[in-house]
Amino acid sequence: MTRSRTRRPTAVYAVLQAVTVMLALWLSKHFQVARLSVTLVALAPTVPGAYLAWVAFRDDRREAAADTDAKVKTLAAVVAAAETRQRAQLIGPGAHRIDVAFHQRTEPANNATGAAPDGRLTDIVSYYQSLRPARLVITGEPGAGKTLLALDLMLGLLTHPGRTDTDPVPVRFSLADWNTDRPLQEWLAHQVHQQFRDQGITLADAATLVNRYRVLPVLDGLDEMDTDATPAGRRRAARALEELNAYPAATGSAPVVLTCRTRQYEDLAGLDLRMREAARIQLDDVTPGQAAAYLTARNTSRARWQPVIDTFTTAPSGTLARSLVTPWRLNLTATAYEERHPDTRAYLREPEHLLTLASPSAVRDHLLARYLPAAADQHSTRPNRYRPHQTHHWLAALATHLATTTPTSTVSSTDIVLHRLWPMAGPRRVRTVDTLLAALYLLALATLLAPGDFLGFAPGQLFGVSGAVLTAAATIWWASRPFVPEPQRFQLQRLRSPTHRRELARHIAGVFAATLPVDLMLGLSIGREIGLPIGIGIGLALGLMGGLIFGLVLGLAKRLRDAPPTDPRHPVRGDLLFGIVFGLAGGLMTGLVLGTLFGIAAGVKFGLAGGVMFGMAGLAGGIVFGLAFGLLVGLYWIAGAGRRYLVFLLCIRGRLPWRLGTFLNWAYEAGLLRISGVAYQFRHRELQDWLTAHPTP
Repeated sequence: MTRSRTRRPTAVYAVLQAVTVMLALWLSKHFQVARLSVTLVALAPTVPGAYLAWVAFRDDRREAAADTDAKVKTLAAVVAAAETRQRAQLIGPGAHRIDVAFHQRTEPANNATGAAPDGRLTDIVSYYQSLRPARLVITGEPGAGKTLLALDLMLGLLTHPGRTDTDPVPVRFSLADWNTDRPLQEWLAHQVHQQFRDQGITLADAATLVNRYRVLPVLDGLDEMDTDATPAGRRRAARALEELNAYPAATGSAPVVLTCRTRQYEDLAGLDLRMREAARIQLDDVTPGQAAAYLTARNTSRARWQPVIDTFTTAPSGTLARSLVTPWRLNLTATAYEERHPDTRAYLREPEHLLTLASPSAVRDHLLARYLPAAADQHSTRPNRYRPHQTHHWLAALATHLATTTPTSTVSSTDIVLHRLWPMAGPRRVRTVDTLLAALYLLALATLLAPGDFLGFAPGQLFGVSGAVLTAAATIWWASRPFVPEPQRFQLQRLRSPTHRRELARHIAGVFAATLPVDLMLGLSIGREIGLPIGIGIGLALGLMGGLIFGLVLGLAKRLRDAPPTDPRHPVRGDLLFGIVFGLAGGLMTGLVLGTLFGIAAGVKFGLAGGVMFGMAGLAGGIVFGLAFGLLVGLYWIAGAGRRYLVFLLCIRGRLPWRLGTFLNWAYEAGLLRISGVAYQFRHRELQDWLTAHPTP
């Protein structure tokens, strides 16, 4: 697969060279030079151009990782730091954990050996290490603590005293992002590279780590890959299980950790679809004693909570005890009743009110209704930055959008990804506004260029009326597409590596060689008026400028499908910054070159004084044109995802805040959302579903 992709640019540029030769033969009729000379000029870069283009676009996946052990150590340190933060965010203030119990669910066949019949969160590492093969399925009810158990296992494996440098690094992946048409190991390598590229993990490194089983995949959310309405035969989860069962290692099935809700996993098991050669465990409900101990440790005023704590002892089968049987519900309870008055800092409600609720559903709705304002009030740095009713409306709008989203290989019903939210404002509306803005900008650009008639060359002759029309039509079509490319971002850290610097130089040389024939043809056409040598020089200058600009774009920009688990706003920001900076820089360079060329042409035609005068005017006009055209290229041909996101914010005004990314990050810090790769997710699916059903506070 890799070889076929790397050969495509070679074929493209070979065709380009052939077309160039044909154009050269045709254009030579219009020059006062020998036809053979023009042909040789076009043929000269053909062979090296095709070769350099192939080298420039060659994928580095075939390069072996230089030091696998060093990469493993780097990966382990980064994962430990990131997942420690994630676990602290899930646990909440005080880092109080419930030592939940679990028991093994034996499957009819193909169970891993060494599995004990039961265990607890505190001994999950030893439980997992006893499995042969090391394949574990964690199931449980919503809110039972599946993700938290997986995080404890990961951190325990990374920090236990017996760990060696050869042990694999557990890395968590969201299964909702997996396009199951893509092989598992290829997807894992891509994810590792995308998540940890800032730590120097190249795609070649990631492929080596995955293929050598130095990465332990912790696959979270098998139940989030499909909806209940998805036919069984078309479920991505079924395909995922088939891929996991075919994931081999030298000693048998490869180690994997998988999480899934109990009902969804049993639905698949009923179709004889399950992860084989694995131990399946199911999390138990929190006991009344554990619930009482948690609430006692979590709060500073025991007197406030004493009636609730006593209820766990006196009525262990009562409504309240049956309602608070998961760590999520207990965390929800502790948070909801810690809200204080903004002026007096007195508690707004007393936990004793919980005893008056008649059913588990009433307890659930009561807690969820009070969770948002309470979590905002307890924000560590910016409490109540957004009003509670605004927060509710905005999060409910996002939850409603997710509820109407059908999970696919590229779209999840749980992920809030900024550059993929634009259909929420109405796909046609966003595309129409995007297209109109492109047309308006092109009209303004055409107005800017229309009056000029410099040195006897009309703008239509200089830039080509047909080329301008085609560019405008292509830009408008590009802006109206339903598909938006993934964000790009700077890869400036690539300049630190000698290997990447050489690769960048090959990109620049390849683009220069591949476009040189076309640039020479343009230079020769200009040379008809100002002299053939100067025209050839103009062509070489244009080729060098194009090679530098587009070589840097190819060498420093990469498509981004995932990001490190730090800030999901980075992809959109990076895409916009990349597009605008490279567009303006390229436009400025273009304007400077055009202005200089006009000055040279004027000097040849009118002498030194005329060259200086017209050169200054041409330089100013070239810079204005270059910046205006560069901004068009940057926004519409490079920063497609970032531009579409801005248009979406323009169309969604009133339903979401203008600074949506800032609001979502605030909600994450308040504990209302969590981060999974490049996406925000609701803290719990129950919160997302409740907001969908209750859009009004």
